[in-house]
Amino acid sequence: MSRVSKTAVWAVAVGFCSVVIAAPADATKSDPVIGGHTTITASPDITKLVDFLRAQGITVTAIGPATLANGSLTMPMVSGSMSVPSMHGVMDAEGGLQFKKGDRVLHVGQYILSHQGGDATLSALVSGRRVSQRRIVIARMVAPTVNMSDNTGTMTGGIELTAAWADLINQLLDKHVLSAGADLGDLSATVTVA
Repeated sequence: MSRVSKTAVWAVAVGFCSVVIAAPADATKSDPVIGGHTTITASPDITKLVDFLRAQGITVTAIGPATLANGSLTMPMVSGSMSVPSMHGVMDAEGGLQFKKGDRVLHVGQYILSHQGGDATLSALVSGRRVSQRRIVIARMVAPTVNMSDNTGTMTGGIELTAAWADLINQLLDKHVLSAGADLGDLSATVTVA
């Protein structure tokens, strides 16, 4: 090995070691999600949208084990991982919503609540006759609040529609009914880790 290549190897090795030594250990631990639930309570604007959909002959129903009652969608939390006490991580809910008119059906399910830093998003797998199956970030939480007690955490906050979700809804309805940033309502997630 030439003197230049030996020097380069040593420089890279020393640089790598100093990065490893300087990198702080993660002070939080990540635990598997073993239970809980997420509830989305619709805003008045979303309630009006659902009324509009019903007037157009579109039914909105829950996909089990989710439930839909009194303007709220509740889904069990079934998997994922979450850091304690920050609630940073990815938490998976089961169930969702079905929108149907005649033989046309749109499924919105497999919701995922992601929380990193101060940002939290809600995404879902969307599929239907006019929509190829894909994951879309539906909403962003506004100023999420986190409270942790032992192995159970609660995250609450308002949620706003993303441009991608508003555009898809407008496209499917062939009418502008929602805009990015529209108030979707409130989200409350209670999550238990192992």
